[in-house]
Amino acid sequence: MSNRRFFIALSAALFAVLLLARLPASIATQLLPPSVSVSTSSGTIWEGSAAHVQVNLNGKWFALGRVDWELHPIGILVGDAVTIRSKWGSQHIDVSAGVALSGEIRVSNATVHTDIGWVKTLLPLFIAGDLKADIDELRVTASGLPAVLTGRIVWENAAWRAVGGDVSLGTYVVDVATDESGISGRVMTLKGALELNGEFGLKGDAYSVAADLSGAAARNEAFQQAIALLAVPTESGYRIDLSGTL
Repeated sequence: MSNRRFFIALSAALFAVLLLARLPASIATQLLPPSVSVSTSSGTIWEGSAAHVQVNLNGKWFALGRVDWELHPIGILVGDAVTIRSKWGSQHIDVSAGVALSGEIRVSNATVHTDIGWVKTLLPLFIAGDLKADIDELRVTASGLPAVLTGRIVWENAAWRAVGGDVSLGTYVVDVATDESGISGRVMTLKGALELNGEFGLKGDAYSVAADLSGAAARNEAFQQAIALLAVPTESGYRIDLSGTL
């Protein structure tokens, strides 16, 4: 009797999976929150695409363009449930993600190439340039705090937006790793008018940032005014030391 019940349950589960696989993608898009806008969709919930996708960030719409997705049923058990790819002009995002039973968000093998200008929708930073990120692993707890982050982030053609015109800064790379002491990163200058070298750390909700700034851009009056509340003058330029909680 128990074997019969098992096979009935297994058959029902397989039927449900097959039914889900054939449901049109439009059903999934109808379940999206108001902060996500989709023009049209095609394919199925299992594997499909949507056009003109936008996400609302702090009241401003961030365009993702065309988004393709593919679900991985077995990956649901290990927090790797879906692969998402988006393209909008020169911007592209490729990521595998999922949610663990604990509520932890897990991201792996993520590649991002976008204009960094969207950051100002989240933070009051008037910056410009191209952001390229290769994230090996990212884990965010159910409370919204990053627990694991490994990868490399490159900020190319960096500039500071000022009233009198953009201040060219340079190109910078950030290598991020995670160990028992938390998340840490090292910032290095590849080239440019602003020499920026430093490091940061994050453990739980406690963060620290230390950086030295020098070079021609550090002597620019508009840039000096912009960083006056964050940095203190040194013989070669400026020093930033920040710490606190998120």
